[in-house]
Amino acid sequence: MILASAPYTPQAAAQGSPLLWVRFYEDTNANAVLDTGEPLITRGVAVQLLNQDGVVVATALLDDVPTASQGLIGFQDIAPGDYTVLITSADYDPTGASEFERTIIAGGVPLLVEYGAKPVIVENAAPARRGLFGLPIYLGDPEQVARVAVSLLIGLLVAMVMTALGILIYVFVLRRRHLRHLRDLKRQAVTSGSMSSVNIPPGTVF
Repeated sequence: MILASAPYTPQAAAQGSPLLWVRFYEDTNANAVLDTGEPLITRGVAVQLLNQDGVVVATALLDDVPTASQGLIGFQDIAPGDYTVLITSADYDPTGASEFERTIIAGGVPLLVEYGAKPVIVENAAPARRGLFGLPIYLGDPEQVARVAVSLLIGLLVAMVMTALGILIYVFVLRRRHLRHLRDLKRQAVTSGSMSSVNIPPGTVF
């Protein structure tokens, strides 16, 4: 399978030019017909050629062929038979078919497949609206609103649990240690007969 650079003409078959041409054009009016003035597509399209058993016998990328400036991919040295031409592109949306059935006949004139498409339009997503504390507001999406609400609720519960845990640690551990220390100081003061050097907060319960 050879990609050729000769221009497409029905008379080229006798000169060994490709038996199958695929031409790509930008279908500006989306009528699936190549009209006068419509530009050719010269990049961003791939072609697979499958035989009647569904086996890929040839592939080509428009960017890499010498006839790209003419919007053409040519296949030659094709055995006679039934073939499927499958065209794919990430940059263009077809305005007509993207899969074609063709029959190659020995000694026949070259076949031409024309593929019309329009460029894929990538719309910029609108920035999310911001609410309290800069949090995004997802209007019209109840599931997203529910997820945000659940996340906020979980965060609030975690904060409350951590606060309660801190209070419990102080009451049952740190405060007891503090009171035990004060009792030891009082005991030492009583033993020495003077409490003037012991600073015990008024109202402390032992």
